[in-house]
Amino acid sequence: MKMKKIVLSLAAVAFTLGAMAQSNQLSLGVDLALPMGDFGDAYSLGVGPAVGFEVPVGDNLGVTVQVAYDILMVKSDLSDFIKSASMIPAQVGLKYYFMDQQEGFYGHGQLGIHASSVKSEEITISIPGLATITTPSETTSSTNFSWAIGAGYQMEKLDIGIRYNSISPDSDIDGAKASSYIGLRVAYLLPIGG
Repeated sequence: MKMKKIVLSLAAVAFTLGAMAQSNQLSLGVDLALPMGDFGDAYSLGVGPAVGFEVPVGDNLGVTVQVAYDILMVKSDLSDFIKSASMIPAQVGLKYYFMDQQEGFYGHGQLGIHASSVKSEEITISIPGLATITTPSETTSSTNFSWAIGAGYQMEKLDIGIRYNSISPDSDIDGAKASSYIGLRVAYLLPIGG
């Protein structure tokens, strides 16, 4: 809950700065997630729409807010147990351009949350002559701290970025490990303001 307040506060600062800046950018695009490690054992790919906002705060620096909705593709060996899964990465960050402001190669660091949801399949087990046991379908959700580091290239109307994302494990699960994935974001840029 505390992390949500921090992320929302940082987003509010970015939007406030945006009201004063001259070359803010709205970005609309697609987000791809390539799960790694244990996360990759359950899911093969994540894909969904992404939206972002960037406020320039110096000659080569920008404050960013990015949100996506990724549908996770369940691997076939778990499809009998997991009906569907999704995640919503919501992160704020800093973007440093190595050439000119909002142009060329950049490095990007982000902090935020990942809200995840997993819906299980209904499972029925029949024991001949004894009983039939049915486990109902249910949805579990969690919100975890996340961070990302990446790089990209920005043109006049297009932003292509790649990042490494790490999602903290649930604190109430002993021995749980962080989930990680490689993210690719391609977005069309719309200038806002002067």
